[in-house]
Amino acid sequence: MAVKTISEDSAASPGSGTPSTSTASTPTTSTSITSNRSSTPAKAPRAYAIGMPIASAGLWMAVLAPALVVLAIKVSEITTPDTRAGALSLVAGVGALVALLANPFFGRLSDRTTSPFGMRKPWIVGGSLVGLASLFLLGSATGVTGVLVAWVIAQLGFNAALAALVATLPDQAGPTERGRLSGLIGMTLPVGLVAAAFFAQLFDNALQMAVVPGTVGTVLAIAFAFTFKDRVLTEKPAPLNLKEILGSFYFNPRTYPGLGWAWLTKFMVYVGYCAGLLYLPYFFTDQLHVAETDVTSLVFQATLVSSAGTVATSLAGGWISDRIGKRKGMVIASALIMMIGLIVIATSSTTDQVMVGQAIAGLGLGCFGAVDVALIADLLPGSQSENAKTFGVFNIAQALPQSLVPAVAFPVIAFGGYPALFLGGAAVGIIGAILVTRIKGVK
Repeated sequence: MAVKTISEDSAASPGSGTPSTSTASTPTTSTSITSNRSSTPAKAPRAYAIGMPIASAGLWMAVLAPALVVLAIKVSEITTPDTRAGALSLVAGVGALVALLANPFFGRLSDRTTSPFGMRKPWIVGGSLVGLASLFLLGSATGVTGVLVAWVIAQLGFNAALAALVATLPDQAGPTERGRLSGLIGMTLPVGLVAAAFFAQLFDNALQMAVVPGTVGTVLAIAFAFTFKDRVLTEKPAPLNLKEILGSFYFNPRTYPGLGWAWLTKFMVYVGYCAGLLYLPYFFTDQLHVAETDVTSLVFQATLVSSAGTVATSLAGGWISDRIGKRKGMVIASALIMMIGLIVIATSSTTDQVMVGQAIAGLGLGCFGAVDVALIADLLPGSQSENAKTFGVFNIAQALPQSLVPAVAFPVIAFGGYPALFLGGAAVGIIGAILVTRIKGVK
């Protein structure tokens, strides 16, 4: 069943995207784009369909290794038990804020890149290399300031690469295949998590934990960049002015109400998800009284369990939503399952219960990640002139919680402990799931 898009209902201003999506209401300069095809093909080239998810998993592995384990371990090494939670909140919060701004900004630059190699390739290659270099700085830092600076640079580099990488989806595949490919892309986050946790538990110092997965991920991303035919922008766009730069970070929800509700849904669901993800190592040590030497192994096990569920439902969820032509009901159900998993974790008294909660959350995350991306893609205007910028704006919905949760976590933890943080996040996520019913124009 075909799903109606906004472009079929009304004239829409330029902009489109996918892993994160939305469109700015600011006018855009007309540019000429040449491609190896006259329009987006209905079926993506096989090399792209295979290589893009692998590259995405590699980049996620590179950036999630620090976020999952390395930051917590590095901060613990250079702080005291009384100050480590606050220090981690500072580093994680600032890094997430940088990611929030970097993704749409570099996405906008990607849309305007006139390199003969293509619009996306220079950013995939350059961003990956900058991100890798910063991981060496992170692993060898001796103070909180050093960790913070290195993590900021890492977020800049890897988000530049991710913004360009994700924007290749509408460049290379038509609507009838986006659910399946979104399912594959949705699998890359848990695969990256598992790989990052796997590498982390192989080593005994933060430098190796950060650099080894970062190197592997960078190699995979760069290899992919040389395997697909990129779009080429042949006319140099007019210089960006302040209004257009600011327009990189928002879209008008009155013009695109469906995208507005989809953005809010994604944001609130990821508030809940981040509440459980960022502080899991400290939940083990402070709530369940697990020895610090066992935390890395437990985080790996928890990630593996969660990712098994995610992989199981990601591809199936995207495929099913393509077949039935319905997205919203699956988004709601999968988000609620995620929050149930978080509630189970919050009420856990043993590590086995945490694993059960992780498995439940993973089942929900896989389907949500796949179908949510397809839903957003269906809501996009037809123009391809700002794909990466549009993805970047929607990526704010996923990145902003990583900044806001640490900002409020410290007082919440001080008041009610980690269970209060997890339960509060679950409540926010449930409200977000319900809001998807406000979206019109898609089923």
